[in-house]
Amino acid sequence: MSSVVARVLPRDPAGRAAALSIYMNAVLMVLKVGVGLAAGSVAVLSDGIDSGQDLVAAMISFISVRIGARPADAAHPYGHGRAETVAAGIQSLLIGGGGVFIVVRAVMRLLDPPDDIGYDVALVAMVIAAVANAALVQYTGRVARQTGSPAMMSETRHLWTNVVQACAVITGLALVGVTGEVVFDALLALALGVYLLWVAGHIFWTSVGDVLDVSLTQDEMARIEAAILEEGDVVSGFHRLRARRSGQARQVDFHLILPASLSLADAHDIAERVEGRIESLWPGTVVTIHTEPADGRFLGPLEEPASHGREGEESP
Repeated sequence: MSSVVARVLPRDPAGRAAALSIYMNAVLMVLKVGVGLAAGSVAVLSDGIDSGQDLVAAMISFISVRIGARPADAAHPYGHGRAETVAAGIQSLLIGGGGVFIVVRAVMRLLDPPDDIGYDVALVAMVIAAVANAALVQYTGRVARQTGSPAMMSETRHLWTNVVQACAVITGLALVGVTGEVVFDALLALALGVYLLWVAGHIFWTSVGDVLDVSLTQDEMARIEAAILEEGDVVSGFHRLRARRSGQARQVDFHLILPASLSLADAHDIAERVEGRIESLWPGTVVTIHTEPADGRFLGPLEEPASHGREGEESP
């Protein structure tokens, strides 16, 4: 039994969350498309079509997480983490395409509204979808925070859109039921389409930032700086501090300035301790330290606190 579960649900957290998202979206897609067609609700049908895109996006996330977890090799010395960034970019395009489709469908429905909508059955289906998505997004969100996976972060944002969509559709169907005006169904679908376009833009821009090697956040950089300075007075300074993300992993490199009187072995031991502290902040972080003797070159924050060690070398 355990072997079957292992095949269906991978052991690693990100892979397990991606697999659960696939199964959930498959079920919800069938439910919402079927009910949308039967009830004649363009909002429910649009949400079902979006679930189909969610299914494709979840499959992309699952594949990218598996690829991104592969260790570095001769052909990919920095690992395969960029696969997750690519997956997030593809997800943004899928979400954007869904948004455009839903907007077009909503406008068509506004121009040619139906006489009636079976809102009661549709309402039940959307309540089920809302509860299921809310439970799933809590799990994937926790996994995304634990692993730092770009694919799971974008998947979590995507799932949050599903929760918002479901609540909006429920509101629209309730208004149709109370007022008898089917126009609310199309108006809610139009709002959902615009919201999806906004989410797609946000995910795409984040992916572009990863591809362009945007630095870690100010808070993360401050934690790295603290880990370096924790070594004490033996550290004369540091500069050329750089840090970026690659998939779930972070990559940090800098020049560590030590007293010229230290032996090579002692300098190595200090660098190892500093590297260990940084790696303990985020397991899996790749740290590269170049040690230099304190010979009058720029000492970074120990000479100029505002620098935070991110300037390059300067002449004495």
